[in-house]
Amino acid sequence: MLSSSITKSRETVLQADPRTTHTLPLGDVRGASFLRWLMLSGLCLFGLHVAWTLGLVQRVLVTDLTQISAVILLIYLGGVIWGGWRASQLSAAHHALAQLRTGFLRSGRIDATPKGPQDWAGEYCAGLLVPDSDRAAREILIERARGAHEAGWFVSSLLLKLGLLGTIVGFVFMLGAIDALKTLTYADLPQMLGRMGSGMGVSLYTTLVGLLANLALGMQNLQLDRSAERLVAATLHFSERELLPSLASRSA
Repeated sequence: MLSSSITKSRETVLQADPRTTHTLPLGDVRGASFLRWLMLSGLCLFGLHVAWTLGLVQRVLVTDLTQISAVILLIYLGGVIWGGWRASQLSAAHHALAQLRTGFLRSGRIDATPKGPQDWAGEYCAGLLVPDSDRAAREILIERARGAHEAGWFVSSLLLKLGLLGTIVGFVFMLGAIDALKTLTYADLPQMLGRMGSGMGVSLYTTLVGLLANLALGMQNLQLDRSAERLVAATLHFSERELLPSLASRSA
């Protein structure tokens, strides 16, 4: 049986079957995930630099009395840094998978011992050597590849919610200025209109900043998800089309 053959090979390397030389699905080349993140983040930061040069960022920060826009920008920059760290991890995982498969096709042998913290494909192959653990190994692979991205989507959603919070706070400022109309004279109208304008500025600027930051981080998270999906697909293709058929041929 295949399971008994896998058990016997648990601490050994596996001999390749010449019939299992399928082509691996197109995945990320070395560093591709990080380069995509770098291009997207560079484009967004360039737009932010242009807005700063034109004085738009300064206008938003001065007009927003609640400083919600500043908080959104700081959280966005933190999300961009996190995305770069995550993209570097995915790039390392893709490279580890490529090395694993290249060594298997060249030498006809594979060492399922993980070679590094991002060798998720090696950990998955090692899990296949344990009887009746293929489902658990697949779940671990998917969790390592995509599990951390939930935090990125949460931060992206948080930015949008902060923008909506600024909208509500701005309307509260406006309503407060209108409510004060009962005790104000005509000479105080310019001050009241100024307060209404400040409230409108808080409402519009925080909404705009929150939407733009949410959109930018959403594109980053989507790129990370797609890279993780390509990694999982390539790992499963390698194990099911090349590695497991080799084990089956050895047990025959």
